[in-house]
Amino acid sequence: MSVLLIEIPPATPITAHTPLRHVVSADGQTVERSGVAVAALLPKPGRAAAVTLVLPPQALSWHRVVWPKVALRDRARARAVLHGLLEEQLLDDGAQLHMALAPDVRPGAATWVAVCDQAWLQGAVEVLAQAGVPVHRMVPVWPPQASEGDEALTPQLLALGTPEDAWLAVTHADAEGRTLCVPLTPAVAQMDIVSRTAADAVVQAEPAVYQQAQQVLGRAVQLLEWPQHLLQAAQTPWNLAQFQFANSGKDRFAQGISGNWQAVWRQPQWRWARVAVLLLLLVNLVGLNVLGWQARQQLQGLRGQVDAVFRSTFPQIPVVVDAPLQMQRELARLQQQSGAVTPAAFEALASAAGSALQRAGVTAMPTAMRYDGQSLTLQGLALPEAQMQQWQTLLLADGLNAVPGEDASVQIGPVRSTHPKVQP
Repeated sequence: MSVLLIEIPPATPITAHTPLRHVVSADGQTVERSGVAVAALLPKPGRAAAVTLVLPPQALSWHRVVWPKVALRDRARARAVLHGLLEEQLLDDGAQLHMALAPDVRPGAATWVAVCDQAWLQGAVEVLAQAGVPVHRMVPVWPPQASEGDEALTPQLLALGTPEDAWLAVTHADAEGRTLCVPLTPAVAQMDIVSRTAADAVVQAEPAVYQQAQQVLGRAVQLLEWPQHLLQAAQTPWNLAQFQFANSGKDRFAQGISGNWQAVWRQPQWRWARVAVLLLLLVNLVGLNVLGWQARQQLQGLRGQVDAVFRSTFPQIPVVVDAPLQMQRELARLQQQSGAVTPAAFEALASAAGSALQRAGVTAMPTAMRYDGQSLTLQGLALPEAQMQQWQTLLLADGLNAVPGEDASVQIGPVRSTHPKVQP
């Protein structure tokens, strides 16, 4: 699934002029492009793209609670319960904070809660929305992760921020897997969690605080590739877009469908499924073309048989263009020559027209008639629409077609047979 990741700086209010680091990924696994831009100049996501807001660790605090039996579908009640659970752990008013539960929350079990400044987060969301970049998801950098089994996870250190506002994030800071974030000052090196970290443990730092981290920690530091770091943050199952920041069920469903389709279309593990679908489509396309070709050949054969019958019956006709129509005309000519009454003869047409007029209850009579050898035209026969339709229906039952013309004239002739045309 195509992803646009945007990292928002901590503490300061987000405005339309705030530079934002961002990463674009076509599959959510690799970096397609990255950069720094204000909101109006960020890449515009497509309909199938998911915009993910990345929250830095120094903007979040983590708290542990036991979640009661409260349905998360009732957002207002769930938020009120959450405020009550954290009331004694928070220094600020709960109404000014945004809180989000861990993805594995379940009644009766301990779970993590992420807390951040609500006005700061709301400002970022509004600025991005005004720039045409609506946020679908929010993820934290380095959320708490409990160790599996008895073996504790090794703490990782990350220096980030600016030289004037440098921070050190420490993962797995306690047995519960808490993430701790403290100012990057000389005193931090004396902290127990930092001092007891193995000397060969990986320490990463953003470019702005790289030298400062080396000086403060007194150990080798790796330069952090922040685009890849943002992608790693997006891999977490966390989504802080809860309560007032939650998307509607319809939006989540659409994003889920789009994400699943993008995964099937792009990810390597679905390669053979894609090949199978393409082969199936190709086989169906070839089969339809074969069936169409066979149908054309059969129709061509039938037309050839009709032409052969016409040539054997009327050998004096050198060119066959439309065998059924030519045969009909030749039969009519022979009938006229023999004196037999044909469906297109004057007597047959006049008799049928008069009989249909009587059955339709028409008392009006034509003022003139004209016969051209194939059809009879009655002039001066102005009939109401209802009577005209009834008369046409009666004539059609006799195999005749009545076509009204100008000046109250009606042309009557045999119904012409239709037959399919064969494309060469």
